[in-house]
Amino acid sequence: MSELESLRRALAQAVEKAEGAAELARLLADYQARLDEAARTEAEALTKARDAETARKAAEKQAERQLAHLAKQLAEQRYQTAVAEWKLEKLQGSRWIKIGDAIQTKKPGSVARSLRASSGGAGKAPKRTDFPVEKPAVSQTPAEKAPPVEPDPRAPLFSTPLTEYFAVPKGPLTRPYMTVAAIVDRRTEALLRYEWRQVTNFGPENWAKMLDTYRPSMLFVESVHEGPRQGNGGRWLASMAGQDRAMRDLVEACKKRGIKTVYWHSGGSLGKAVPVAELFDLVLATTEQRAREWRAALKHDRVIVLPHSVQPRVHNTFRAEGGRTEGVATLGTAEGGGPLPAQGDDRTSYDDFLTAVRKVEVVVAGPDANDREIAEIEACGTPVVATGAAELAADPQERDRRAHLAWRATVPVTARLRPVFEAVGLADVRNTQVVTALVAVRDQLELDQAMTQIIGQRRRPDQLVVVAEGVDAAVVEKTARQAVSARDEGYNAGVLPELVVRAVPMSTRGAALAHALLLADGDYVAVVDPRDLYGEHYLADSLRRFSEVETEIVGKAAFYAHAAGATLLRQPDAEYRFLPELGGGTIVSRRSVLVELGIADLSEEWDETLMRQCRSGGIRVYSGDRFSYVCVRARAEGRLFGSARLQGYVPAGPLALI
Repeated sequence: MSELESLRRALAQAVEKAEGAAELARLLADYQARLDEAARTEAEALTKARDAETARKAAEKQAERQLAHLAKQLAEQRYQTAVAEWKLEKLQGSRWIKIGDAIQTKKPGSVARSLRASSGGAGKAPKRTDFPVEKPAVSQTPAEKAPPVEPDPRAPLFSTPLTEYFAVPKGPLTRPYMTVAAIVDRRTEALLRYEWRQVTNFGPENWAKMLDTYRPSMLFVESVHEGPRQGNGGRWLASMAGQDRAMRDLVEACKKRGIKTVYWHSGGSLGKAVPVAELFDLVLATTEQRAREWRAALKHDRVIVLPHSVQPRVHNTFRAEGGRTEGVATLGTAEGGGPLPAQGDDRTSYDDFLTAVRKVEVVVAGPDANDREIAEIEACGTPVVATGAAELAADPQERDRRAHLAWRATVPVTARLRPVFEAVGLADVRNTQVVTALVAVRDQLELDQAMTQIIGQRRRPDQLVVVAEGVDAAVVEKTARQAVSARDEGYNAGVLPELVVRAVPMSTRGAALAHALLLADGDYVAVVDPRDLYGEHYLADSLRRFSEVETEIVGKAAFYAHAAGATLLRQPDAEYRFLPELGGGTIVSRRSVLVELGIADLSEEWDETLMRQCRSGGIRVYSGDRFSYVCVRARAEGRLFGSARLQGYVPAGPLALI
């Protein structure tokens, strides 16, 4: 009897495994079908992009032909003008005209003078060859239509990135209404160039014209020194050293015009800088200790702290071309690898430095390494260590974790400038990133989970829109207040987002999120999936990506997934790229863009539809880091486990939620 029971159990287990295998096969087939559709859509988008590129080149060639024609007309016009001027000069030199002019004056003595003056002539007549046609080289190659892109039957793991290299970007400006005349070195010029309209192309010989032309609101001067990074072409070094009055005259002229004057002592000898610093309305020091020294030296309190910071538009984790292809580099007198590129006289050398730090896996800093350089390297996603570089390079997971924590610890300069504006009496008007969180819940359990994740954020959303099925507004508000009370911590104690609640039946999760989107007021919207786990820095990290790159939607294509006791890393190579394939629970978007695109009435595939719209519409979508989020599902789905790497049977939270 026991053998029969054992056989019965074995058969039941076999049937269960067969059913599981059949379900897995169905999921994989469905996943492959979606990949085929994505490949087809991507091929169409690439074909359109190639056609657009071909049309652009054809337009450029047409413009070259038009420029050549205009150049020819310009040369002819110059020739005709020269001929007219020659004829006029010849006519004005005529003897009879000059005699007539002299007679009209009724001064006979002028007649002889007129005759002598008319003897010189008007010179030789101009020739067409004196005015060559200066035209650009014109390509005669006819425009050809780009061949269509065929869908890849293998279906790539993720779509082709829109950009795959680092370059210092142009704009936009944080404060486009403000113009600042700056005398700074090249590193600080890169730090501040996106904070305001920055004017640097002036020196002691033309500062007055600069003030009349640009009418700046502030003069910002740094303690620049001679060297490869000196700013403004080195034209102010003599004035900074007290060898002439140009700096004194400039500051006095600014004060007469009501222009605020600020001096930043970013480094160097304090004693040598005092004669210049005492001219200014406000003095900035990099540390509080330095500020105390400055107050004692200047004998006034118009001194505040502006620490060394980073510029997210320049110092960010966006990858260099080819990715990290080198191992260990050194900074300062450290040993253990090749040195970072020396800063030569070439104006692109700082760009080369920023590219180089993105190509190495680890930087070993010597005891004389500059703190400012260390922060910039860490903001680029490269870990900086004093010792143990070889061990760190050998452990990629620990290297990536340390790099992310170091990036998060760096401080962007934008917020640190507010005390400067307050001290000199200038308005600091900028986008403060008002955020609405969208969440759709089916029951009290999902509501509790969602509130725990949202209220646990160090940067809590300003508004929370909840679409709930079977849960009324009073219960939602009570749950939110309980979550706030449970996490009544110093950094956002008592902060409760504005609550908007709608109790409606949920046909699909996508439809519920679409309904929540219509009720959102924030500049940005963040989709929160109540089933998933979010680290406390999740929202703050995501919002910072918007200040690093020009994008409409931020999210994660690489992220940890947890199902059936296993934690996997999905698409580990899809970090820090423009890549329109993100997990739905990671999406943070500009509200206007998401409203225009809409959210499909689907339960689990609304994000795939959204990403397909972004790809076909050319919407820029940026995939950030893998951390601070874990997608949690009860079972392994084909789509979830596709292109994933098994990280081991470990708890999901500690691995990813840093």
